[in-house]
Amino acid sequence: MTSPAFPHPRSRPLTLPRTLLAATLLLAAFAPSHAAAQAEIGHTTIVDNTPATPPAIHTVEEETRHIRKHSLKRLNDKLTVEATTLELGCKYESDIATAPPPMHVALTFDDGPSPQGTELILGLLKKYNIPATFFMIGEKVEKYPELMALVRASGHQVIGNHSWDHPNFHDIGAVEQGDEVLRDEAVLAADVTTKLFRYPYGNSSCETNQLVRARGYKIVGWHIDSCDWAYDKTGSVDAREAISCGVLPQYRDDYVGHVVSAARARKGGIILMHEIHPNTLKKLEQIIVAMQADGFIFGSILDADFQPSLR
Repeated sequence: MTSPAFPHPRSRPLTLPRTLLAATLLLAAFAPSHAAAQAEIGHTTIVDNTPATPPAIHTVEEETRHIRKHSLKRLNDKLTVEATTLELGCKYESDIATAPPPMHVALTFDDGPSPQGTELILGLLKKYNIPATFFMIGEKVEKYPELMALVRASGHQVIGNHSWDHPNFHDIGAVEQGDEVLRDEAVLAADVTTKLFRYPYGNSSCETNQLVRARGYKIVGWHIDSCDWAYDKTGSVDAREAISCGVLPQYRDDYVGHVVSAARARKGGIILMHEIHPNTLKKLEQIIVAMQADGFIFGSILDADFQPSLR
C-alpha cells in the first residue's frame, strides 16, 4: 500500500440506559463549531472542517481541562448523533468494542515522558514485574532524553506514538495531523519495534487512520478509562465525568475501586492512564495489588491475545 503524501517540514460503543439521556441537556455547551480547510492526500481531495493551527503543550491543569472538555464532547456526540454518522466520520475509534482476553489487563500510560511520573511508574512496573506501554509525545521526548533512556533501559516496556505535541485532531486539518504523526515517528524511530499509535484525547479521523495504517501502525484505544484526570482535583468525579468514563455511582469517590470494578465488568482489557496526573502515581500500586488479588493477569498489548483489540 502506498503511504498518503503528507508534507513534512515541519473499539466498545457506549451503551447507556435511557435515564442517562438527560445528560444531553447538561452537555449542550459542547456543540462543535467548524471552519473550512482542505488537504490534498494522494489523488483524493479531503475537505476538513477544522482550524489550521494546533495548540501547544499545556500544563497539567490546562491539559486536565482539555481532557474533560473532549471527554464530555464525546459523550454528548454519542448521545445526540447517529452512530452511523460518527462511524462514517471515524471520530471516536478509540473505544474498543472487541472483548478483551478474559482476566488479562494491559496498562498504558499517555502523555510522557514526564519528570513527575516516568521514573516512579517504571519502579513499580519493575517491582511487580509488569509490562506496560508508554504513548510518548515527541516534543517531550526531545525535552527529556534522560527519561526516554530510562524507559529504553527497562527493556520490556513498549513505546508508542502519541503525536508531536498533543493537539485535538478534530481541530486541525489532515496535513497537520499527518505532520503530528510523522514528527513523533522520527524522534521515536530508534525506540520503536512495533508501530503503535494512540490519538490524543482518543479523537480520530479517517485521514489519519489511512496514514498510520499505510505506515504499518496499529491504532490502540482502550477498554477501560481510568478517569485519572477527573479524580485528580478533589479525589472524586462529578455526574457528567462519571457518565463519560463509565464510573458507577458507588465509586465516584473511589479511584481504585472504579478501575478494578471496570476491569471486572469487562473481564479484563486495555487500561488508559496518564503519567502526568498525580492520582495515577499515588494510586497505581494499590490498583496493581487489588487487581492481582482479583486474579487479573498483567500482560502487554503486544501479546497475541490482545491483537484483536488493536485496529
